[in-house]
Amino acid sequence: MDTIIDFPAIGRYVLDLVPYIPVTLALSVVATVVGTLLGLGLALIKLARVPVLSQISAVLVSYLRGTPPLVQLLLNVNAVPIAILYINHAFGTDWDAMALSPFLVAAFTFALTEAAYSSETIRAALLSVDRREIEAAHALGMTSWQTLTRVTVPNAAVVAFPTLVNHFIGMLKQSSLAFVVSIVEITAYAKILGGRDYRFFEAYLATAIIYWALTVLIEQGARWIE
Repeated sequence: MDTIIDFPAIGRYVLDLVPYIPVTLALSVVATVVGTLLGLGLALIKLARVPVLSQISAVLVSYLRGTPPLVQLLLNVNAVPIAILYINHAFGTDWDAMALSPFLVAAFTFALTEAAYSSETIRAALLSVDRREIEAAHALGMTSWQTLTRVTVPNAAVVAFPTLVNHFIGMLKQSSLAFVVSIVEITAYAKILGGRDYRFFEAYLATAIIYWALTVLIEQGARWIE
């Protein structure tokens, strides 16, 4: 009788999936870094109550939080070629509508999602900074930009760091959706391995083990940094 669960295959699949870890990590890191910077911008806009921009950012955050990342990804990967075609038509350019890398589209999509969620974390961290430190910076002659970069953001980063690490872990897991736009990362290659040997359970179990191991390593690294 055929083996119901091929346990040795799980180990083989783990080794086969290891070369695709950098793709998953690269997508997660790019999306998290860009999303955190965008989230900082959204937080500052909300705190400053900038006319028009604050309303636009509120609508954008509401949309990004109110729609599934998978739907956003599928929408954007189809919207980009349409946008390029419109640009070609309007300005007489000849850009290839299908040449843009799916990696960039996925990274940008995930970055927007990260920005929507991290903006509130960052805003709360900025508000937690002692006003006396900000007043002292102004008293020393620092400009608003210098106060922000030298006092407010460094202090807020300490408060926001644990939550932002959790966001990165969430992004690591969210990156598994990228296979729907033909990015071959861990999950996509696991599907290929499962289809090759008809051992989908073993392939996806190996995938789960890798994601679990990465999460544990990131948590331990973040704890050491803290």
